Amino acid sequence: MSRQSIISLVITVLLLLIGAFFYRSLKAKKESTVSKNPPAKEIRKVEVSQFAPTKSENKIEIDGRVSAYEKINLSAEVQGKLIDTGKTHRQGSSFAKGDLLFKVESKDDEYALKAQRSLLFNAITQIMPDLKFDYPQAFNKWKRYLDEFNIEARVKALPEIGSDQEKYFVGGKNIYNLYYSIKSAEERLKNYSIYAPFNGVFLSVNNYPGSLVSPGGNLGQIMNTYNFELVSPVAMEDLKYLKTGQKVTLRSEELNKNFSGTVSRTSKQLDPTTQSIPVYINVSGSGLRDGMYLKGSIMGAALDNVVIIPVDLLVNTNQVYTYQDSILQLQKVDIIKITGDKAYISGLDGTEQVITSGNNNLFPGQKVKL
Repeated sequence: MSRQSIISLVITVLLLLIGAFFYRSLKAKKESTVSKNPPAKEIRKVEVSQFAPTKSENKIEIDGRVSAYEKINLSAEVQGKLIDTGKTHRQGSSFAKGDLLFKVESKDDEYALKAQRSLLFNAITQIMPDLKFDYPQAFNKWKRYLDEFNIEARVKALPEIGSDQEKYFVGGKNIYNLYYSIKSAEERLKNYSIYAPFNGVFLSVNNYPGSLVSPGGNLGQIMNTYNFELVSPVAMEDLKYLKTGQKVTLRSEELNKNFSGTVSRTSKQLDPTTQSIPVYINVSGSGLRDGMYLKGSIMGAALDNVVIIPVDLLVNTNQVYTYQDSILQLQKVDIIKITGDKAYISGLDGTEQVITSGNNNLFPGQKVKL
């Protein structure tokens, strides 16, 4: 090895030793940023409140849309041509109870009915001589019946039969058959005129004067404009507080008006989607419209000895967190009902400190401070 190589090796070793010396010196002077003390455990702060049992009114909130209680499809029962009644109805036309809505031409049947009345009159006239001699006690009442007989008017009831012999005699002369045939025709003649059964409006009109109608033909649809019905879902736990005939106060915010209603019935079938029971309420009053949205309340029996808490304090449906000696506890409660953001419960006596600062990330046995 040459002298130059030896010198280079020695210088390299010296430089490494000097670098190692300075590294150890600097490392010894550097202080650790990691604390030697054990980490402090954070204790969560919570807020608490006490809820005392009380007596509370039991207001059951309801809402829904009203629909007409009576919607009727008008159908023709006879065949013929519609004639003018003096007022042509259109969709949306209003009418009063008893108004003539439709009339079918009935001249042919009217003449046929008068012919039948004439046959009855003649049949009774022919038995009068026999009645005078064989049943003199019945003669006067049958004569009085003929004297009052009017072919243009509805046939009156036949005279009351006084004996079996008189009944057999009258029946043998075909009097009863003629009489009841006339009564049937008179009833059928009523079908040529259709009168309004209530105050209402036309939802649709399918035929007008001059149209030919047949039995079963749809003439139109009408709706009662005074009586309406509202269907509202009610929670199953509230159903026990309702009864038929109970008064209901309803309100329309659009009209700024109140309406009164009555519970008419409750459904026997549960709505599987909402797990509620439909309740039907009769509503009446001026200003109501089919499809109008109403909301209101029913006052049920008062709730005694209940605790009212915000519904978001419930844990696992029927428990609440309480504070006892700096430790969280889960306490079971009984749910009486839930309305909106309030839960009506029992199982608290008012001395418990209920956690009200939120239930996120809490667990039973957790140490907390107020």
